[in-house]
Amino acid sequence: MKINSMIILYASVGGGHFKAAEGIKNYIAENYKNCKVEMVDALRYTNKVIDKMVIKSYVNMAKYSPKMWGGIYKLGEETYSAVNISNAIQRILSMKLLKLLNEKKPDTIISTHPFITEMVASLKKHQKISTELNVILTDYASHKFWELKPEYINRYFVANEEMKYSLANNGIDKNKIFVTGIPIGPAFFKEYDKSAIYKEFNLDENKKTVLLFGGGEYGLSNVKSFFAGLLSVDYNFQVVAIAGKNQKIQEMFKETVKEFDKKVTVLGYTNKVPELMTISDFVISKPGGLTTTEILVSNIPFIIINPIPGQEEENARFLLNSGAAIRIYDSAKTKPILEQFFHNESRIKGMIEMQKLIAKPNSTADISKIIMTPNSKKSENLKI
Repeated sequence: MKINSMIILYASVGGGHFKAAEGIKNYIAENYKNCKVEMVDALRYTNKVIDKMVIKSYVNMAKYSPKMWGGIYKLGEETYSAVNISNAIQRILSMKLLKLLNEKKPDTIISTHPFITEMVASLKKHQKISTELNVILTDYASHKFWELKPEYINRYFVANEEMKYSLANNGIDKNKIFVTGIPIGPAFFKEYDKSAIYKEFNLDENKKTVLLFGGGEYGLSNVKSFFAGLLSVDYNFQVVAIAGKNQKIQEMFKETVKEFDKKVTVLGYTNKVPELMTISDFVISKPGGLTTTEILVSNIPFIIINPIPGQEEENARFLLNSGAAIRIYDSAKTKPILEQFFHNESRIKGMIEMQKLIAKPNSTADISKIIMTPNSKKSENLKI
């Protein structure tokens, strides 16, 4: 079947689902000009009130009660009944989504969020639509949230082989599962003038650069302790600290800097992350699915802090088991851990090599090719 139109559905619960959707949209629009592609925030489209409630609940749990979110995640992993609690709401919302799909009549649908996937699968189950459904998992481990109604999903795109075996072990047809990696935007593959970037951000080309993400809207509770520990490290480096849209974190960064003799550039929200990663020697961050992918593709030694229990803990586990990152569990130990790591050239080199082995820089192109290639149904038979 020739694909002339496509709808990519996402939800703004965390930035990863949007960024994965955006990466595919931009690639399709640039390379398959005869295909009309559109992105829709499906949760917001179906019900703005529920959308705000879901986003606010997730952000608040991630920020103030991460253990509670971890408990919900674990409960969902242990029993399908916990995952199905929201089914009644999803069935109601799916009927509004049906109006959009009937209006647009896409040849194919892509979903980057499990709740949205369930809504579309429910429509297929009740024979309201027959459109093929492609699902992109945006973390480095699967969860039963993604595994509902697999008979109505045409393709799963996953980050690694471990996820493929996990899904297949849970009864999903392995021919539907494609190990492509998580899609990211084209900005991470551009060539940049490094000298111009150093100059733009008032950085010293002769110093190592540490890029620190402060947690953005989640406002990591102990990020000040990590930050202070970093600035006390005896090593010739400079820091770019990104607070995102969190004004309190940004102000905290600026106040903390005054206590140390280190060159630090503090930023709020910025769209220059690809450029900054180009000049960075180390990244310190939570291991969100898209952030992790961007770091792996950029081949930068990764120091993990503050993973949210649930998906990010699983991402951290995968990275640590792969030798592609280290983790600081206790912010009070930031200084000794980083002093040892920054001076350990062999470990840094080994980490970069492991990142190269698991990074999938062609993920966006590969996913697009599979979806746009007629009859691409068997993952082991398709060469990408």
